[in-house]
Amino acid sequence: MKKINYAQIYKEDRCLCETARELWVPFIKEVRGHQGKDPDEAEILEGLEKRIAIQGSRKDMHFEVMFLEGMPVGIAMFAVDPGTVYGLLEKGYGTVMGFYIRPAYRKQGLGKAFWFHIEETLRGDGASKFYLCPDSVTGVPFWSKMGFADSGLTDPDEEKPIYTKRMG
Repeated sequence: MKKINYAQIYKEDRCLCETARELWVPFIKEVRGHQGKDPDEAEILEGLEKRIAIQGSRKDMHFEVMFLEGMPVGIAMFAVDPGTVYGLLEKGYGTVMGFYIRPAYRKQGLGKAFWFHIEETLRGDGASKFYLCPDSVTGVPFWSKMGFADSGLTDPDEEKPIYTKRMG
């Protein structure tokens, strides 16, 4: 079994921040490309820096890099949502706000392993139900396999369907 580990990103760890950049930029370009958009890299990096800057402000907010045998292969941002998602869902859902596995490492069980890590972490933070707004091209097929289903609701910011999953 290959060794997988995860590292929380903090602004003080510039080396890990650079690793996050190497994963986050292609992630955002891929997702926005699926929407017919060509995002500016400077804009992507500005958004990334904002996400990194808030790490450590809450114990139930996570921004992590996944490593396989020391190689960075994935990145995810996830937390317990303290709000109510515009009144559409009640408080306390765990949410995944970004999730990416490098294309060369997909379909090897790494996404599933990362999700199980995220699920376990968020359950430890108090979540027993989860939501996300998946990319229609790569996200919907993956998250559906992980047990998420379209709730019939739409996130007004993302203009994407909200998928949910409850623990049994």
